[in-house]
Parts: sequence; structure tokens; C-alpha cells
Amino acid sequence: MAKSRLDPLSLLHHMQQQSRSNSPGLPEQVQLATLWSGLGFRIADIQFVTPLDQISEVLHCPSMTPVPGTKSWLKGIANVRGTLYTIVDLAEYFGKQPVEPDEKSRLLIMNIAGLNTALLVNEVLGLRHFDEEMERHNVAKADDPAMIHARGAFLRDEVLWGVFDMQSLAESGVFMNVAA
Repeated sequence: MAKSRLDPLSLLHHMQQQSRSNSPGLPEQVQLATLWSGLGFRIADIQFVTPLDQISEVLHCPSMTPVPGTKSWLKGIANVRGTLYTIVDLAEYFGKQPVEPDEKSRLLIMNIAGLNTALLVNEVLGLRHFDEEMERHNVAKADDPAMIHARGAFLRDEVLWGVFDMQSLAESGVFMNVAA
């Protein structure tokens, strides 16, 4: 019996057709959500996130030297690796119970040009990621004084995370007026 022979070009064309008919196809293109990332922290009972570029460092609370004649929320100054930082109790600044330095409390060193200030907060909650498009909420009508420097919020698992703007805080006349 004579075998029918295909010329090489026909053979390649036949192989291509069989490959296409048996291929599983391309995977679906999935559009990934744009994530917004920030550092989570807590003052009193309110949770915030702040953009990563507004914080230069997170520290345990060092020993502080009180500064006479200042408001009670200015806890003093501290030497951190040769640089003096003004320490502000952020909870007390907003009229809440002062932060008691403990194993959870931390200092957030603000990354604001010309301002050597660290904010004492109740707790740092780590890096947080939010779906930028789906979870942003307006907090203009929030009644808590701490939300005055929030530029929106994210709602996740029934917890509202205010987006805290360090630059707004630094530009506040009340924040800059520390004299008692």
C-alpha cells in the first residue's frame, strides 16, 4: 500500500490547524485594581492611614525633656540619633485622653521639610492597602475633631480608616502655636 505523502508546506499547515483546534486558548485578561498604600495608626478609638511619603520613620518612644511654657500636648523634645525632635501627643492635641507610652505606642516622625516633629500615637497598625477606586469615602461631615486633617477615608470590614494628611496638620496655625 502506498502512503500518501504531503509536501512539507502542507504538512506544516496541517500541524498548525491541529494545534489551534486543540489549544486551550489565552487566559482572560483581568484588570487589577489600583491599590493605595499607607501606614496605619490609631489615636484613641480612631484608625487612620497616612501616605508613606509623609512619614520618615516609626520609633519606640524615647526619653523626653519637657519644654516649659508649652501646651500640654507638646510632651517635650527628644534626641534621636543627634537630631532634636518636638514630641506631640496627637490624641491629646485633638482633645482625647493622652497617650500613655507603653509597648504599643509609637512615634511617627513626620517627613515635612523644615519641621522636626514626631507624633506620639497609641498604636501603629502596619502597612495597609486599599482599593483606590472602590473604597474612598468623603468624611467632610465627620464630627470628630481628629478628622479635620483627614482627606477622605476607606471603609474595610466595617472600619473607617481616615486618610490623615500630615502636611495639612503641619500647616495648621493651632499646631504651630505651642506656647501656653
